[in-house]
Amino acid sequence: MNLNKAVRLDEDNIAIRRITERCIDCGRCKTICENLVGIKYDYNKTKEAICINCGQCILNCPVGALVPKYDYKKVLDYLHDTNKTVTISIAPAVRTSIGEGFGLEAGTFLEKQLVGSLKEAGFDYVFDVTFGADMTVVEEATELIERLKTKKNLPQFTSCCPAWVKYLEIFHENLRKNLSTTKSPIGILSSLLNTYFLKIKELDKKDVINVVVVPCTAKKFEIKRTEMGMDIAITTSELIMLLKESNIDINKSKEENFDEIFSKGSGSGVIFGSSGGVLEATLRCADYLLTGKENNVFLDFKEIRSSDKIKEANVKVGNYHLKVAAISGMPSFETILPKLNDYDFIEVMNCPNGCVGGGGQTLVPIAKQQGINLKRSEGLYQDDKMSKIKISYKNPDVINIYKTYLDYPGSPKALKLLHTNFKDRSNILKEKSF
Repeated sequence: MNLNKAVRLDEDNIAIRRITERCIDCGRCKTICENLVGIKYDYNKTKEAICINCGQCILNCPVGALVPKYDYKKVLDYLHDTNKTVTISIAPAVRTSIGEGFGLEAGTFLEKQLVGSLKEAGFDYVFDVTFGADMTVVEEATELIERLKTKKNLPQFTSCCPAWVKYLEIFHENLRKNLSTTKSPIGILSSLLNTYFLKIKELDKKDVINVVVVPCTAKKFEIKRTEMGMDIAITTSELIMLLKESNIDINKSKEENFDEIFSKGSGSGVIFGSSGGVLEATLRCADYLLTGKENNVFLDFKEIRSSDKIKEANVKVGNYHLKVAAISGMPSFETILPKLNDYDFIEVMNCPNGCVGGGGQTLVPIAKQQGINLKRSEGLYQDDKMSKIKISYKNPDVINIYKTYLDYPGSPKALKLLHTNFKDRSNILKEKSF
C-alpha cells in the first residue's frame, strides 16, 4: 500500500479500519480527506495520523477497503446476557436511511417499525436521541442568549458534530472558547441515562449497557471522551447487520413507540439530522425563550434549508438582530474564517448535508450520494412538518425533567450534567523528532 496515495490510518483509530487486501491504491480516500473533509498535512512529519473520524473515506472507497470499526457483535453478546439491561437510543438521521438496507427507497421514514425491530431483537428499552437533541437545543439557546447579553465569545459555534469539534481542537485551538459548552444530544442523553434513568428504575450502572445507533463514525470517538456515558456506538450500517444476523426484517416488524422516560422529541429534535437543522431549532427556541411566542419564520427557515455548503441569514431573535450561518464541511469553515466576527451564531457540520450524509450510513453509489442525502433530509423535515410540537422547550418530557430533576435551563445542576469542556489537541500537529 502506497502511503502517498492512501489516507493514513493508525492501528488504534477508534472509528475506521482498512481491509488491506482490498485496497487498490487508487488514492480516492486521500483525495476525499484532503478536498472534501479538508485535512491536509505532510504524512512524513506528523507524530500520528490526523483523522477526525468522520468516515467520508468509507463512503467514497470504490472497493469497500475502508469500513467502520465494527462493534455490533459486542451488542449481540450483551443481548444474550440475561443479567444485563440493554438500552438502545436512535439518532434522528438513522430513521430515514435504515430502510435502504432492507430494499426501501432512501428517505423512507421508519420510526415505529425501527423501534419494533429493536424490541424484537431483545433490547429492554428503546429511546429517542431527539429527546437529547431537544435538551441540547434548550441549553444551547439559553447559552446563546447569555452570550448575546454579555457580548462574550461570539460567534457561538454549535458543538454537536464530533468530527467538527475534533477538527477545531486540532487546527483552531484558539477558537475553543467559541464552542457551545452544551453536550451533543448523545452526550446529554447518556448523562441522563446514567443518573435520572437509573434512579427512576432503581438500577445499578454495572448492570446496564447503553447502546446508541448513529449515522456517524465519529460518534465512536465522541463516546470515549471522559464525560460521556454511552457504552457502545454502532452505525446505521452496523445496525442493519445486527438485525439481519438476528433474522429480523424491518419491513415485517410490529410498529411500536419509544419508551416513555425519554420518548419522541419535537420536530426541532428530528431536524438535527440535516445541515441547518441545529441552527433552525436553536433559533426557534431562543426566540421563544425571549418572546414567549412561536415565530413562523423559524418553522420553515427557507434561507437555511438548502444543499449549499454555506448558508447565511440575517434574523431577528427577540430584540437581537443576528447574522447566522450553517456550514457544511471544514473547507467551508475555512472560507468564512476571515470574516468570523461578522457572525453571532454558526452551525458547523462536517458531512455533506449534515448527519444524513454521515460516514456510518448505508453505502450507496458514489454518484448518487447527494440526491440520496437530500431524500433523507426531506424525510426528516416532513416529520417536523407533521409534528404537533415544533419547539424543544415545549416538549412535555423536557418540561418535566427540568421541573423534577434539573430545575431550569442553565441551572447549576444542568451545567454539571449537560455541559462539557473541550481539549487542546493541537499537539498532534507537532513534527516527529528524529
